Amino acid sequence: MPVVRNPQFYFKEGFCWNDVNTIYLKCRVKGKSINDVKSMSMYTLTNIVPKNCIISLINSTFISEYVNNFVNNTQTFQINDARQIPIIIPSKNQLEGFKVIFENAYRIKKDQFANNIAEEKANKLLVSLQKNLDGLVKELYSV
Repeated sequence: MPVVRNPQFYFKEGFCWNDVNTIYLKCRVKGKSINDVKSMSMYTLTNIVPKNCIISLINSTFISEYVNNFVNNTQTFQINDARQIPIIIPSKNQLEGFKVIFENAYRIKKDQFANNIAEEKANKLLVSLQKNLDGLVKELYSV
């Protein structure tokens, strides 16, 4: 008889990324579903740093380069690697900035998948958001 391990993590919302990646990590919202061995899934246990902020941080160029240089420079990025990312708690203004960037990127991708916006236009808009995100992350991690 099969054994279900850690049932508290099934059908729970969180965030995830592919096990195999390039230098630039790409994290996304994980809807309520089962877990898969090739998609790393994590869940927040507190609202101190909301999941939209964590997803945005992982999608930043700074965190991707940090992981590549100091955590794991192989083609895989797994749960224990993600646990080594230093998360600085943003100010309320910074949290709002992350929220706006996340919501705009989410809307653009949703519109692209619904064929309401062309892929080229979506990519152009996302490049602009990436620059804004990278600036916000640079401000957060500059001490």
